[in-house]
Amino acid sequence: MGTLRGLFILAAALVLGAPALAAETFPASGAAKLAAYTVCRSAVIVDMGPVGSNSSAECIGIVKTRDGSKLLDNLAIRCQEDAKARPEGYAFTGTCIHTDADGDKLFMTYEGPESGTIALIGGSGKYKDITGSGTWSVTDAPGNTAQLFLFTLTYDVNWTMKEK
Repeated sequence: MGTLRGLFILAAALVLGAPALAAETFPASGAAKLAAYTVCRSAVIVDMGPVGSNSSAECIGIVKTRDGSKLLDNLAIRCQEDAKARPEGYAFTGTCIHTDADGDKLFMTYEGPESGTIALIGGSGKYKDITGSGTWSVTDAPGNTAQLFLFTLTYDVNWTMKEK
């Protein structure tokens, strides 16, 4: 009976320890091709008539890799996006938090009209010392309104870890 109990404890320890043993460290540098599928709800819209508007929205969704890689796949994303609409065009700025299954967070900003630049500006856990940059573009879903809209944010990013 004692041997059976000992085997059970050993098996339980191996099973409980398996994720820690299997967890890979995040690479010190790399690149990713990602797509964030988001739904946004307007928080504030300031309509200035013929000169345009400014607005703010909260967006949530999921990030998937575009090349099938498991690294940075299946992240939750939450962004605060500001938009400036003027007769000559639009400009967007966004601040996002990506959260992985471990609860580690990756912080990102983006700006531009319908495409532009991305900056990785840090994070928590395995992303604590990350820095990086890239480019993004957007594809709007059909049927969007000013209050509720969906889009795919497609982005390519390169990163390195800051020297310690």
